[in-house]
Amino acid sequence: MIEVPKEILWDYENAPEDIGWRLQRIADFFPLYGNNPATIALLYEHRHQLKLDEATLALIEAYHAILEDEDK
Repeated sequence: MIEVPKEILWDYENAPEDIGWRLQRIADFFPLYGNNPATIALLYEHRHQLKLDEATLALIEAYHAILEDEDK
């Protein structure tokens, strides 16, 4: 399960198990949190199910593209 940093869990002692909730919370603070390759891959995979503003969506897509290029 994806870890949610304690710094962004002010309203929960532990993050809910729901991956959508976890990804949304991380996306709300992206790229300050969630900028590791595994989290970026999940954010990218679920980007159309998350409530993202245009700037955050563009950042996630850019980070993902950079990681894809590095893998080549």
